Amino acid sequence: MSGLVGWIDFERDLRRHRPVVTAMASTLAQRGPDGEAVWTGEHAALGARLLHLDGLTDEQPFVLPAAGHDIVACVTGWPTGTEAVRADLAAAGVRVPASAGPTALVAHAYREWGADFLPRLTGAWAVAIWDGRTEEMILARDHLGGQPLYWTRTATGMVFGSERKVLLAHPEVDPVVDAAGLREAVSQALPHGGIFSGFDRIGAAEIARWGRDGLKRTKYWGISTQPHTDDYDTTVATVREILARSVEDNLTDDPSQMLVMLSGGADSSAVAGLAADSLARSQSGSLRAFTIEFRSSEFRADVMRSTHDTPFATEVAQHIGADHTLVELETGDILDPIVRVGMLKSKDFPTRQYDMDTAQYLTVQRAAQEGCKVVFAGYGGDKYFQGATWFTHKDLVLSGTFPWVALAQKFGAANGFGTGLFNADALRALDFGTYYRDVYATAVAEVEYLPEEDEWQRHMRRVAYLMNTRFGIDAGSYSAAGLQLRTPINHPELVQYAYNIPNEMHNRRGIEKGILRAAVADLLPESVLNRHRSASPVSNHPDYPAGLQRAMKAVLADPDAPVRQIMDVEAAAAVAASLERLTKDRMARADVELMLQLNLWLDHYRVRLAL
Repeated sequence: MSGLVGWIDFERDLRRHRPVVTAMASTLAQRGPDGEAVWTGEHAALGARLLHLDGLTDEQPFVLPAAGHDIVACVTGWPTGTEAVRADLAAAGVRVPASAGPTALVAHAYREWGADFLPRLTGAWAVAIWDGRTEEMILARDHLGGQPLYWTRTATGMVFGSERKVLLAHPEVDPVVDAAGLREAVSQALPHGGIFSGFDRIGAAEIARWGRDGLKRTKYWGISTQPHTDDYDTTVATVREILARSVEDNLTDDPSQMLVMLSGGADSSAVAGLAADSLARSQSGSLRAFTIEFRSSEFRADVMRSTHDTPFATEVAQHIGADHTLVELETGDILDPIVRVGMLKSKDFPTRQYDMDTAQYLTVQRAAQEGCKVVFAGYGGDKYFQGATWFTHKDLVLSGTFPWVALAQKFGAANGFGTGLFNADALRALDFGTYYRDVYATAVAEVEYLPEEDEWQRHMRRVAYLMNTRFGIDAGSYSAAGLQLRTPINHPELVQYAYNIPNEMHNRRGIEKGILRAAVADLLPESVLNRHRSASPVSNHPDYPAGLQRAMKAVLADPDAPVRQIMDVEAAAAVAASLERLTKDRMARADVELMLQLNLWLDHYRVRLAL
């Protein structure tokens, strides 16, 4: 997926510290499997891990002379909208060869217009630009935050990078996690940010400048509340036009390098249908599609999964003419200790949904082994087209807190999924109740309403706003495999448009995501258009709860297990003693999964808790 690192320090000559920058860049080796490059100046340094796509020679860091100084740029991700920028540069007398990649284009555009051009870029991207003329480092992310960019201060400067592990590789940065960071890692209120003490991230649609006067941050975009004046047919046509354009912009020139993660749900099927249609019209080749399947595990419906993915995904693949692969996993695959460490390192913090996330992690590893470099996914449909569970259950909409927290509480998890085994001291330090209340109040205070909206419409507006602004995309499992994730539904024009579509129009067809379904109705089988939302698959094989039981008993038997300092040992022992409970109780499984992940994280990352 490529990745960038950087360091700025006005009290050191960073040309003497190239090995440090190289060590930081090396932490992203899996993210950029095609090479590594480092540039060092007196007070700034940049490094990149590279992923070569479509034959572009995207030199990074790209150095461009400007008035006797250097402009140095790094870009991660895949910015779209670049052809319009290239054309405007040509009109201004600046010709950037078509074979040059996004980084060269960004450097030339910055030299011509400064950072003002960045909001014109769509897609998922993050950039770092050192301006030697002003001695400023410019850091920016795309409208929706599809590419991460973290930073922290050092004693005399700051370091930044595409993942938290970059910062931890700097000799002046320690892996300390305070109560706020641990709460952020395990709670369900906000998207995951820095987590480690002193860490922060550049926000979505943010441009930050670090110079001799310190850090200055500005936001260039955000969703806004506006009247929706289009009728139903016009709305459907508009959604189709924007989404089709976004899919086109994200396609690779070489289809063999690309595949779609296909679940047979509305979101992934919409993206797959549009991509296959575009490839067929251009006669560029067939689309590849991967679907996750658990071997030796029968599908079992639950509160999150209504139907089995495989039959629907197979039907979609046949309908659109895709080359379809079922990636069959065994339960033992996700229990492998090496896989556990790999899953952890893909995120740099624990996951509460270990079995779901690890199935995806293993599937994209398979995609990389087969030569894939770009993965299309349908992420975003639930957020923008009112498809998530909390849009469709009145009690969750009216809960007065984050509806996903309310869902956990509805099933007995008072502090959120996976938090049931913290001990009393940890719970006092984390103070989930106050945290959820305060951050929810802050979030909903940002919501703007239309004068004509009634109370129910205002509630739905709040949920839509929270989903738009508090639910990010975690591409960690993709980048850990050296793959670039592209999510065409996450287009700022489409997000802004969908946010203002009235609730009754979204649900006119009597099924969630009705507008999205109608927009691609000509491309997909009727059965898929009428399939209700279903979460990612998990294994129902008895080996999985048995594996959790063995792992938890091993932690309980280890007096030096680092998680013991925050775990209710007595409660954990009671859960570990009952295989039946771990088999039948999803809440208990989530609690054990989080404790096991926390133990591995505290140990492997040498985390020092400062609660």
